[in-house]
Amino acid sequence: MVPGTRGYVDVHAHLIHSDFQGEEDAVAVRAAQAGLQWVIVNGLEPQSNRQVLSLCERHEHLLPAVGIYPLDACAHVIDSEAWDNPFDPPKPFDVDAEIAWIESVADQLIAIGECGLDRYWVKDDRSAQEQERVLRALCQVAIRCDLPLILHTRKAEQRTFEILQQEGVVRADFHCYGGKLKLAKRIAAAGYYLSIPPVVERAESFQRLAQELPLDRLLTETDSPYMGPDRGERNEPSNVPRGVAAIAQARGETLEEVQAAIAANFDRLFQC
Repeated sequence: MVPGTRGYVDVHAHLIHSDFQGEEDAVAVRAAQAGLQWVIVNGLEPQSNRQVLSLCERHEHLLPAVGIYPLDACAHVIDSEAWDNPFDPPKPFDVDAEIAWIESVADQLIAIGECGLDRYWVKDDRSAQEQERVLRALCQVAIRCDLPLILHTRKAEQRTFEILQQEGVVRADFHCYGGKLKLAKRIAAAGYYLSIPPVVERAESFQRLAQELPLDRLLTETDSPYMGPDRGERNEPSNVPRGVAAIAQARGETLEEVQAAIAANFDRLFQC
């Protein structure tokens, strides 16, 4: 990166994912070489949360965010006998102890998350209620510790938005938003951000978000190893420049304008 210039940002990456096992440091180096100024690495549950902190200690451009993924939040109430998803149910743990631990390390974090709601993989009322309880608790931790939230909202975008409003959350990013455009505009108008992954290169839904939402509410992410620009290929933070280029093309603006705006948005949300 040229001294004095602003780099790209990835506000949501799972570098602790098994797809990166043994390559975490190499992926971090490739990100920096591709012009990434900041990569936020997200945890999901006790093990990955602690691994995130350890990895980020080794790389100055990696920033830690720890949280409780919605499926993990309700793991202890899921009926494993009724589970019919194409992967094993999450392993239960002491959710309230993990919430307390997250607050205890808040001074090391850039954000709280991944957290939120999921109505795609789990649909029963008991799981939904527990997810909401955990999200509300993490909202209050974020407010007390003056940190933003990074949110998973799959098939629960409206409800997540309602809970943020009820809890008084001011700073949040809706990662990989897949809901309706009308709601996305309300989310942006409320002062929240929405982050777009490099799959925007080939996904019309994300291209439409890029076109229709105010530029000052957009951020970039990868959701590594998912949501990449090349179908069937592992995604990683070094692909962010392709995402920014696709956003700029969708908006009819220059790459430099979009990159600078996203960098400014990052600074506002994460107070860097």
